[in-house]
Amino acid sequence: MDNTTLTFDLVKSSERPNSRIDYGFIFGRDRQKIFLIKTGQDGTINGYQNKYLKLACELRDKYGFSVVCASTPSSDIDQMAQFAEVVKSEFEIGEQTKIYFMGMSMGASIGCIGRALFPEISRFLLVNPPLMINTIRICHSAKAFDGDMMTFVFGSLDPSAHLAGLLKLHEREKMHVVVVPGQDHHFSRNEFRLIELMKLLNSKDTSKPTTN
Repeated sequence: MDNTTLTFDLVKSSERPNSRIDYGFIFGRDRQKIFLIKTGQDGTINGYQNKYLKLACELRDKYGFSVVCASTPSSDIDQMAQFAEVVKSEFEIGEQTKIYFMGMSMGASIGCIGRALFPEISRFLLVNPPLMINTIRICHSAKAFDGDMMTFVFGSLDPSAHLAGLLKLHEREKMHVVVVPGQDHHFSRNEFRLIELMKLLNSKDTSKPTTN
């Protein structure tokens, strides 16, 4: 896939006090399968070297998802309510709609703590949330989760990896914690591809993703 030719199908922006959130849309063949990406703090919808845009296109091409990627200008939890409004402005959400969420770093923390603000999300993939900042609130949300699947993923070199054991206390059939050896906060080592994390959304497959 040539990163230089990739582009979002639609970009929207929402103004907030002292900040702005951008939303990039990729429309797949199935508008009832929606995959949400929430970047790390100050991350753009494209991501470093187009990593989020590339992931969105891969999710469309491989799984048929429609994808919405949101930037993260702050740590405000109410960004999830705005995320819900923007998604519902473009998609008709019903009982058959499947909505999955992937958050990176602060985006993972916001998604986990603020999940009640977007209750239609059934599966969460939370990558390297900063447990040093929101330990109690993240653990509480993990303990109370009653959706289809919530999976926390940490690179073993991430600063929060040593706290993953606190989340493991709440592990059960629908809540898992995975530590990937040799990966850092950005999952940037050994040419790792974020698409490899997608299998962790499946409750029947909680094995570690492969590393090159």
